[in-house]
Parts: sequence; C-alpha cells; structure tokens
Amino acid sequence: MKKYEKYLLGIFGGCVVLSAAFLLYRILVLDKGLGLFDSIDVVLPWFLGFGALFGIIAVLVSWRLRKRAEAGKEPISKLYMWSFILSFLPFAAILIRSVFRGVSETLLDVVIWYAVIIFGLIFPVFPLMIFWQVLYIVKRIQYKEQMKVVSD
Repeated sequence: MKKYEKYLLGIFGGCVVLSAAFLLYRILVLDKGLGLFDSIDVVLPWFLGFGALFGIIAVLVSWRLRKRAEAGKEPISKLYMWSFILSFLPFAAILIRSVFRGVSETLLDVVIWYAVIIFGLIFPVFPLMIFWQVLYIVKRIQYKEQMKVVSD
C-alpha cells in the first residue's frame, strides 16, 4: 500500500469515527435521537460518515486492483465484474415492482409502497450501488488505458 493511501485511509477512518461519535453523543447524552434531516448538525455527520466510507472503499478497491495487476493477473476479476452486474438488481426489482403495483393496486397502496422504497431502500442501498457502478466504470477505463500504453 502506498504512503498516500495509508494517509487517506487514516483521514477517512477518522471521519467515520468522528461521525459515529457525534451521532452517539446526540443519541445517548443529549437524548435527541437521530432527528429529522432539517438542520446541519444532523445532516453533516451522515454525509461525513457515508462520504468517508465511500472513500475507504475507493482506496481499498484501487489498492486491490493495483496489487492484482502487479501480480500479473487481470486487474478486473470475474468476481468484480459480477458484483458490478448484480449491483443493478435493486434498480430492476424496484422497476418491476413499480410496474406491477401501478397496474394492479390503488393509489394509497402505491403511495405507501413508494414511501417504504424511498426511506427504507433508496437512502441506504442506492447510493452505494451507484457509487460501486461508477467506481467500476472508472477503474475499468483506467486499466484499459494503462494496458494500451504498456502494449504500445
């Protein structure tokens, strides 16, 4: 692991710890609960924590792909490719379910279903899936360009 990657992991890890500490302080000491996302002191720790987790994932994936390339293996493995393909399943499931709900259910059922989808599935899962897809595409393009330069 390169020196700058270790520093980035330390910074991102510190952000995760600070975010978790602030949320625990808010819940346990101040007895305010998680609160509504209407003020900066509630929203900022969540964004800081999720951004730091995405940063940690990006650094570790970059390190792993570089390690595979240095070992003479294909940087983008079949498992990584399948994880990219499977990351589209939540999108497909919601699309299929929405079509069936829209055709066969009443308006109230559709509204309740979309509320469950938005607050239960989209917020925690979709940003991670979109991040994973973007990271895969960026890394794939990056390693294709590196292979083209090496072969020339």
